[in-house]
Amino acid sequence: MLKNDLRINSSLAELISSIKNSEIYRNYEEVSREVGEVPGLQERIDEYRRNNFLIQQNHEGEELLQKLEDFELETAAFRSEPLVDKYLCAERDFVKLKQDIDNRMLSELEFSIPAGF
Repeated sequence: MLKNDLRINSSLAELISSIKNSEIYRNYEEVSREVGEVPGLQERIDEYRRNNFLIQQNHEGEELLQKLEDFELETAAFRSEPLVDKYLCAERDFVKLKQDIDNRMLSELEFSIPAGF
């Protein structure tokens, strides 16, 4: 469907270009390259992210808070590595930018999502 609407396709290309030229995205790309230069670091970061995700998906309430606190204590040394912290912060900023764009589009387009989704 997107291919059939040239105006939307053109606007989307412009948005993507703007994102790629943003300081947030350029920083994320730069830090990603730095991480890629350290053997095994991307894999360690991915494992950290996967474990964090699984905790958040499989627990809730007080148990979630306790699991996250335990996870933070277990991974504090890893998170304190300057390049790891730099990468995770850059990734967080990029994800937040994408979420802000998505949220703005949803609010402007009056697309309703039922509660609980």
